[in-house]
Amino acid sequence: MEFREIDKYNYWDCIELTIDDNQEGFVADNKQSLVEAAYEDGLYTLGIYLEETMIGFILYDYDETFPGWSMSRFMIGKQFQGKGYGKQASIEFLEYFKNKHNTDKLYISVSLENMLARKMYSSIGFTEIKEVEYAFGDKYYKEIQMVKEL
Repeated sequence: MEFREIDKYNYWDCIELTIDDNQEGFVADNKQSLVEAAYEDGLYTLGIYLEETMIGFILYDYDETFPGWSMSRFMIGKQFQGKGYGKQASIEFLEYFKNKHNTDKLYISVSLENMLARKMYSSIGFTEIKEVEYAFGDKYYKEIQMVKEL
């Protein structure tokens, strides 16, 4: 497994990755994430690759609200789910991230209702900090903030 920056050569592969219908509301559409990264400073996008196939997507940034680095978006395409790739990619991203940014913490926020993701992140050492609520556009979100000491 490896991580590659999203660029003009692979952005379409990223756009074609989708989630299962029962995951709606848990992660933003990849198109939205790519547009945000194109027009907002400090957002970093990565494709998650298994050999030459993009199987997932990560967006991370430095978030002043923590303050600290945050993995803002993480997804594995629905056709690749249920094979352990999400957990493997999360673990490998932690190592990649630590080596690239030389920092001691990484934050994430997970929908309160996404018990599968909360369990997976807890299993690799993320601890829950606090619940947060916010509105973005016309949607309202309730999430749990988590942190991992690197």
